[in-house]
Amino acid sequence: MHSSEATVSPAAISAVCISSLVVVLASTWYWKKSHPKECTKQSLKPEKWVKVGSVKKLVVYPIKSCQGVVVDKAVVTTLGLKCHNANIRDRDFMIANEIGRHVTMDKYPKMALIKVEVNEGDSITVSAPDMPSLTFTPPKLDGTNERLCRVKHDGHMKGLDCGDDVSQWFQEYLGDSTFRLCYHHINQTQRTFEPYMFKCPQFELSDMGAFHNETSYLLCSEESIGELNKRLDKESSWKNWRPTILIDQVNEPFAEVNWSFVKIGNENGILKAAVPCYRCPLTTVDPDIGVLPKDGEPLKTLRNMNLSDEFADKQLAELLKNKGIMGLRLGLYLPAGEGAVLNAGDPVYAALL
Repeated sequence: MHSSEATVSPAAISAVCISSLVVVLASTWYWKKSHPKECTKQSLKPEKWVKVGSVKKLVVYPIKSCQGVVVDKAVVTTLGLKCHNANIRDRDFMIANEIGRHVTMDKYPKMALIKVEVNEGDSITVSAPDMPSLTFTPPKLDGTNERLCRVKHDGHMKGLDCGDDVSQWFQEYLGDSTFRLCYHHINQTQRTFEPYMFKCPQFELSDMGAFHNETSYLLCSEESIGELNKRLDKESSWKNWRPTILIDQVNEPFAEVNWSFVKIGNENGILKAAVPCYRCPLTTVDPDIGVLPKDGEPLKTLRNMNLSDEFADKQLAELLKNKGIMGLRLGLYLPAGEGAVLNAGDPVYAALL
């Protein structure tokens, strides 16, 4: 009788190990090639800062694709701005469908009318037209409420279900009985890199946030929005572009897309640029009435401006060609910046590599 068990020779085992090592080394080489600054991040601190403007608004969006909360001051964290009076961060919550994928405002424009208030004691109150207000607190892990969440192509993220009463409020308003509200209870990013991100030389995994599409911070200037508005029949506002940091008094429109570092108010909480922000159809939702216009504006006109043609990095220029660019995506430069407090009215400084 012949044994059905296969015998693996030492030579075969060695070959497999060597092959695995080659794959690991090749992957490491590609990562370093794509991210040459990853291993020298602490040596990148710029030497020369230039004052470029002032903070006009700080905005925290506790629930992804719902209204933002304008605050006078906010706390810097790796995962994004945190409300000063509560332990609620930017994009800590998101509405998910039956497979855990995030629900977006461009698919459900009425989300633009969901008002979010952050209360002391870490509770949140939501309200919307023809709906009663609802107040709730972030859930705690109890062994039964953890579920998988998906942002864009990520399918492995963990979140906590906020419960039936909370989810029912969103189901009733948006008209879908499968929707659930999820909470990002983990204090580090769960995101993974998408292929295009490898082509952005300053983009690092540590720049990514909680339930954010990409990075944990987004900076826009009033001057850039104003320059675009000169070309529009109906002006857009900062609410279309949903920055966490809105600045003004910038000398040149769209100057921010070329900055490598941003410092607000003091030496702490320095932010590092990841990539200019190319915009999606969500920006076309009218934030005042919760309707998606058919003309594709203001995104259509922004795309026609072809701002990437001016980029010095030709690979990045090609990657973002014909995409509507408004604002700069950033991440926290060093963990030591955690806890820095930003204030509306603070001076804004920028630096290049």
